[in-house]
Amino acid sequence: MGQRCLRGVGRSMTTALLFAALLAGACQSHTEREELAPSIAAYRDRMLVEDVRPEPPTPSSRGATPVQAGLPEKEALVVVPPIASQPTPEETLSQIPDPEDAPRVLAEQLRALRESPRPDPRVISSFEKVAERAQEKLRQIERAVKLRLSLAECIQRALENNYTIRFEAYNPAISRTQLIEAEAAFDAEFFLEAAWDKRDQPTAVAFVPGTSDTRTIQGGFRQLLPTGMQVSTSLGQQRDKSDMPAEFQTLNPAYSSNFTVAFTQPLLRGFGLEFNRAQLRIRQAGLQIAHEQFLQKVRDTIAEVEANYWRLAQARRAAAILAVSVAQNWVTYRGIEERAEHDATRVELANARTRWLQREVTFQEAVRAIRDAEDQLKNSLNDPALKLSEDIEIIPTETPFVAALALDQLAAVRTALEDRSEVRQARQAIEQARIATAAAKNQTLPQLDLSFQYEVQGLGNSADNSFDNLTTNRFISYAVKAVFSYPLGNRARRAAYERARLQEAQAVVGLHRVIDGIVQEVNAAVRALQVRYAQIPPQLNSVLAAEDNLRALQARTQRIDPLYLENELNAVERLADTRNTLLQVIIEYNLAIIALEKAKGTLLDYNNIVVVDAPRPH
Repeated sequence: MGQRCLRGVGRSMTTALLFAALLAGACQSHTEREELAPSIAAYRDRMLVEDVRPEPPTPSSRGATPVQAGLPEKEALVVVPPIASQPTPEETLSQIPDPEDAPRVLAEQLRALRESPRPDPRVISSFEKVAERAQEKLRQIERAVKLRLSLAECIQRALENNYTIRFEAYNPAISRTQLIEAEAAFDAEFFLEAAWDKRDQPTAVAFVPGTSDTRTIQGGFRQLLPTGMQVSTSLGQQRDKSDMPAEFQTLNPAYSSNFTVAFTQPLLRGFGLEFNRAQLRIRQAGLQIAHEQFLQKVRDTIAEVEANYWRLAQARRAAAILAVSVAQNWVTYRGIEERAEHDATRVELANARTRWLQREVTFQEAVRAIRDAEDQLKNSLNDPALKLSEDIEIIPTETPFVAALALDQLAAVRTALEDRSEVRQARQAIEQARIATAAAKNQTLPQLDLSFQYEVQGLGNSADNSFDNLTTNRFISYAVKAVFSYPLGNRARRAAYERARLQEAQAVVGLHRVIDGIVQEVNAAVRALQVRYAQIPPQLNSVLAAEDNLRALQARTQRIDPLYLENELNAVERLADTRNTLLQVIIEYNLAIIALEKAKGTLLDYNNIVVVDAPRPH
């Protein structure tokens, strides 16, 4: 058997998924929304009663090594274009740039201020200082060693190195060995027995030997058949020698040979293919459960890697937002310091300095958050090339996805109930419980075994002569035996049968619980995706309004007073807060996409990851 491994190619979050679509919430009519819930409920009920038994995969008997490479990129679904009021991705992402892109974005914003219909020199001068200072702050994030990673590269590194995937990859192989153990119960067994019995004991009469020397050898085969029958065949020979007087013994030593065939068939308890193959079928279901659990762990790990990737992107962009905010507060403070001899008081100067230093502290926390997010991503990859002890700046190259997605809640639920590993695990658990119940019921029957033995014997003064006499079939014996037993009350086996029935009912309830949980998870993921996407335009407008407010305050500055200073400092913080909220909404939107694919059970397909068999590494 080949070794279980994973192959795949991650999707691009920039152009490959830039298919514009209206959200299902915007496309569905009121009537369609009313019909959605009963449709999901009807499909759920059908899934519960249907006996869906897909062809089981062929899990490997080896361990698993995940890899990702070589598959073509998935094609995007082409649907209707987005609504006209939706902001462009460039317009949205320009408010939350990565530290590497921040200098370019700041330069573009400065050029836009200069080329505006009515440029204000005070605003332009202030922004020039802000841009210069912000770039100085962003250099604190930079480190000597840089590593640019796409999301696909992170997924590939995780598939190859992640400890959880590598650990869980052993479980299907372990289950495979348990299946082989169950299959081996029906293997034929060769046996060979040898014995030597030498005695020297007193006797009271002359014709009873006082000494004897008996040597026996017996060999053959025995096997358990699927019907429960025990079959054995053996060939043996025995040498007897004693001190009995010659007139009482014609052969001394005497050699006796025998050929024996025996059958023992249970007629009640232990009878039938279903009972005797029960453990084999339970192990087969256990192997499928282990396979599905492995896929589930891979899916969960990939979801964790993607979430850590976007959390790192969020931490870096949040630091860039804070760098601009710190720079703006510093410029405000320096401006008040320069006017301290004219119209600025010590109170205003101290207030501006306090706000600036508070933002400095917050920025240092943002830098620490980047380091923590990098470690979190490293720890989910477990890549030897990305050691936690090494100071490497990880730069996500993936652009956050902000376009619309077409959503079909009923189709998502249907896909989840068909593709989720948890559903298949629960169905296999029911199958295991059903088999165990049937086996326990068989054990409540009385024992009634029928045995038949056929034996051919031969006797001679030598081993060869004895065996020759055996082949003449002169001495043939038959024996038939019936054995019946039944424990009074039979309480132990009846209790075991009742326990098995309860466990089967429990497994059915477990399937109901899994299905309801999956439906709830899909519904929540769809709602989160709809809400996050709907939040992007108003939040972007909030950012633009906060930016206009700050520019207006700077343009109308005539005299420094406490009220003006408080308004300006609050406007700076408000702009940073609205940008952070916009960043949070966009990152949550990307995480909601992952959560929906995970809830549907299609996250591996979404990233073009498949499970294949590969040679076991040495």
